[in-house]
Amino acid sequence: MGFGILFFGYLISFNTIAYPGFTRIFAYLVMLLAMTKLAQYNRYLKSAFHLLIPTSVFGIFYLMTEAATLFSLLTPDIEVLLFRLSSLGCYIFEFAFIYLLFRGLQDLATETEVPMLVVRAFRNRIFSSVYYVLFILGQFNYGESSAAFLIRYNIIVMILGFVVMFLNAKMIYAFYMWICLPEDAEMKRKSSRFAFVDKIYEKMDAAEERRMARRREADAAYRREKQAKKHGKKKKKK
Repeated sequence: MGFGILFFGYLISFNTIAYPGFTRIFAYLVMLLAMTKLAQYNRYLKSAFHLLIPTSVFGIFYLMTEAATLFSLLTPDIEVLLFRLSSLGCYIFEFAFIYLLFRGLQDLATETEVPMLVVRAFRNRIFSSVYYVLFILGQFNYGESSAAFLIRYNIIVMILGFVVMFLNAKMIYAFYMWICLPEDAEMKRKSSRFAFVDKIYEKMDAAEERRMARRREADAAYRREKQAKKHGKKKKKK
């Protein structure tokens, strides 16, 4: 479906220290590849795919600025301005992309009847929105008087960012593990001319079946837990 590629691309975007411009655009391109597959499942995922295109454009702009800085082609003032504009553009469009991505994943989890992922997708959408809004607000210049406050503010936002990125990566991996649409499950694999390839396919199909069995067990346990909580609340009311 594309979740494995999306997870890989999102992990690459974690790098914000060594040549972030290069890793950022590489991460965007990998996620674009994943979204070409995911965009077909609902309108939110399709919109997320479209928003990732201008995000990648700003990523290229940031990479070019990074390269120009490496070869000392820019004055310090122009360098700061271009980094600020390209970074701000990346994060604004990335925010919109993440918001629509998780909205689409929430609908996908609802369609495939995995309630625990519905809750997580909604939770991560809210957490991500809080992080991106706080990060974008911290990019503006509020004067020298607020410099000390901004340092503490940005440290808190950076810590929040790592937490949010970890939760988002974990959730994307959970979708990779648990989501399987009926048309994907029913799709028959074509036999190969080589016997060893067919054996590899058989092992992959067996692993996929075990994965789906774990998903069904986890889903059933989640439903039992929810019913038990509702039953407990009813007893307390009585």
